[in-house]
Amino acid sequence: MKIELKQIGIIHSPFKTREETPIQPYKSEAAGEVEVFKDYAEGLDGIERFSHIILVYYFHQIKDERLRVKPYMDNK
Repeated sequence: MKIELKQIGIIHSPFKTREETPIQPYKSEAAGEVEVFKDYAEGLDGIERFSHIILVYYFHQIKDERLRVKPYMDNK
């Protein structure tokens, strides 16, 4: 089975390079913005009634895809 993702929007961030992007962004005061393309805006109808949304995103600038990585601040 093949699963394909279709881009329906863009997450805008104040960070323009990998080097300036925080390793742990939840500690950042920076604000971003989610843009949903016009063709998909209808899908947001009634979103204000929800407490949370889930964004599925793709890091398009990743250069080294690896199945095994060392967790942040871990020495193994």
